[in-house]
Amino acid sequence: MIETLQPYGRRRGERVLLRVPVEVRGTAQDGSVLEESAHTGVVGPLGAMVRTSCSLQMGTEVVLTNRFSQQTARFRVVWVGEQQTDGLWEIGIESLLPLDDFWGVRFPPKPDQPV
Repeated sequence: MIETLQPYGRRRGERVLLRVPVEVRGTAQDGSVLEESAHTGVVGPLGAMVRTSCSLQMGTEVVLTNRFSQQTARFRVVWVGEQQTDGLWEIGIESLLPLDDFWGVRFPPKPDQPV
């Protein structure tokens, strides 16, 4: 399941490089229905980067099912990257509800904020 487990970038939450097979359901940028098997490249407690065969529009809601755990969660597209040389699009998604253990990874708790 885990290809590499490393911190990724300085974002709102900790992220790790993790390839998780997912089913993606939503609407593609051209308005067509998107229902496909895909995988993540990066996951975090607030969302993920998923690689899809077509571009998605910013703000679009998508439903992901983790094919390992069969858990399903709703996300919003918050970032759309360029199409990669392998033909896949890198799409940043943010969870609409807390993810808890959706990815099968325990993220460290956030450090306490200074008062």
